[in-house]
Amino acid sequence: MEEKKSYNMKSDISNIDINIDEDIKKDIKDFYFSKKDLENIKIPLDLDDIIDEPFKEEKKEKKSYYFSWFIDLLLVCIILLPIIGVIKPNIFMKFGNIYPIFLRTHNFLEKDNLMKLLGGEVESMDLNNAKPSLIIKEDEVKDPTSNADELNLIHSLANTLIKAEYKWECTEVTPNTIEKALSGIDYIEDRYQRIYFRSSLESWKEGNFSNAIEVHNKVWSMLEGSVGEAYDLDEESIEKIKEKYFK
Repeated sequence: MEEKKSYNMKSDISNIDINIDEDIKKDIKDFYFSKKDLENIKIPLDLDDIIDEPFKEEKKEKKSYYFSWFIDLLLVCIILLPIIGVIKPNIFMKFGNIYPIFLRTHNFLEKDNLMKLLGGEVESMDLNNAKPSLIIKEDEVKDPTSNADELNLIHSLANTLIKAEYKWECTEVTPNTIEKALSGIDYIEDRYQRIYFRSSLESWKEGNFSNAIEVHNKVWSMLEGSVGEAYDLDEESIEKIKEKYFK
């Protein structure tokens, strides 16, 4: 009985070996390529294009992504820039075409104007009881030593030449005070503004104050003024200055 069992096991192992050999032979036959088979294999002429195709698709997707990102950024800028311009118009002072628009819009949207628009009560400033303008005499004018000093001096000089709702400080306009303002021009940080104010003060030096409203409102805006925008020239004051210093 045991001999028969042993014989059957040997027979099974032998059959397994035979099956493995046959499988190996079959696999070799399946993977065998004759010379004719190899010659019949044709490499596509556009193999490089086929290989590059997935990479091209990836590049297209990247371009599409960056283009969409750029468009989104552009739309955000188009929406935000006008808002920034209205809130901080001084940022756009170099852009002469749009700066006045932003400045007028900014001034219109001041608290009092909004209250009027909404039908509310406006807290008006009592200018009759306000502190009178401070008059700075020629010998009290100090040489500017900073950007702020220079802008404040130009503003105070311009106050003497214009009419406004209220003027907090007026500096006596003389050849000497104009020269002091000119001597401090290089302290102005913005190159465009340096050129503008130097040219304007050179006109004043010659006794021409016709640009005083524009000069005042520009420097007043740079100093973020809220009350006291110039609306006219103070012809009486200008005439006195001309009579005294520019005959």
